[in-house]
Amino acid sequence: MRNPRTVMTIAAFVLVLCAVGAVFAAVQRKPEPTTLPAPTAQKSASTEPPPSVQITEEIRAVWMSFYELTLPNGMTRAAFTSKYDALFQQCEELNLNTIFIHVRPFTDAIYPSEYYPWSEILTGKQGQNPGYDPLAILCDLAKKHGLAPHAWINPFRAARTDDLTRLSAQNPALEHLNLNDGWVKKAAGQYFWNPAERETHALIYDGVRELLRNYDLAGIHIDDYFYPTTDASFDRAEYEAYQKTGGALSQNDWRRNHINGFTRGLYSAVKQADPDAVFSVSPAADIEKNYNSLYADAALWAREPGYCDWMIPQIYYGFENETMPFEQTAINWASLVYHEKCKLIFGLAAYKTGQEDEFAGSGTLEWTQHNDVLARQVKLTRGLLRCNGFALYSITNIASQERENLQIM
Repeated sequence: MRNPRTVMTIAAFVLVLCAVGAVFAAVQRKPEPTTLPAPTAQKSASTEPPPSVQITEEIRAVWMSFYELTLPNGMTRAAFTSKYDALFQQCEELNLNTIFIHVRPFTDAIYPSEYYPWSEILTGKQGQNPGYDPLAILCDLAKKHGLAPHAWINPFRAARTDDLTRLSAQNPALEHLNLNDGWVKKAAGQYFWNPAERETHALIYDGVRELLRNYDLAGIHIDDYFYPTTDASFDRAEYEAYQKTGGALSQNDWRRNHINGFTRGLYSAVKQADPDAVFSVSPAADIEKNYNSLYADAALWAREPGYCDWMIPQIYYGFENETMPFEQTAINWASLVYHEKCKLIFGLAAYKTGQEDEFAGSGTLEWTQHNDVLARQVKLTRGLLRCNGFALYSITNIASQERENLQIM
């Protein structure tokens, strides 16, 4: 998950980026399978780095989150263009070549959409037209600075708070909450689309087709918002209905079926709309947690064609983290089986540079005591099997401590 407090506290470091040396169709209703794919290995038992492999094309990517697109009081077209032109110029000087633009964080959009209201991040009010198309401008700027633009969406997040008065009357999540049809449900103080309802998948697919139809995008990107909770009550009614029709899967396996089906369907929708577009997924770093808590079988998606083109695990840990040390976590991902065309790209925590790592145990001070953590992570991952690059979270978080050490070239 992204860390908004930490991200915002170090956004001021953006000015030092310049000093650094050089990302089938409409829903097809199919019967739910009665069996799951073969169980997936959750963690590699290996402690040795896999052999290195010659990489002919390195992805050097950066995420631009909705925090970095938040304009509470709005902004003119000229000011918007100037602000992000300068930011993208810094990415060019870093020799980055790919950017994931957060275009749909909460069932809203930073572009004119047939399906979603204007995002509140643009003006402070959901549904309010900023007077221009931010995504069109960002795509043009990305290409100007040698960055391939990918549209990043959070598929199942419906609203960022439980204050429904902040939602536009045109928000489909509000419509379905009013209908009380089970499509949108609350968990952990927020509203989410219910992955157990196939109709929610269809809405997401429609939105992705719209993006690829209207913008010259290099790909579609989703991150780690899959099932919002492990609480059995979240979709108990749907699961019991499934059981009454003879379904024999456990609730956990049934949930994984929904997420696997959603991911496979989204991949198909992307490829139908644009066969050359990349579909990438950025799961949490813990392979086992993905499987057991988010119901996302990332290892299956990497192993079998038809789920994703790029796998970008968020390995937001230092080498000294007690629970998830970076090196072993990276080795675990590199040791999975990948289908021939699946690229492995490592997500790195630029936002932790110079900060205390609160949950790292004895490694809490690593990012404050060492100014070359990211540099060493890039070096290590470049030597791992099938490593095709790295992605930095996020665009405003390359800190000054790294400028002498992170050699992106």
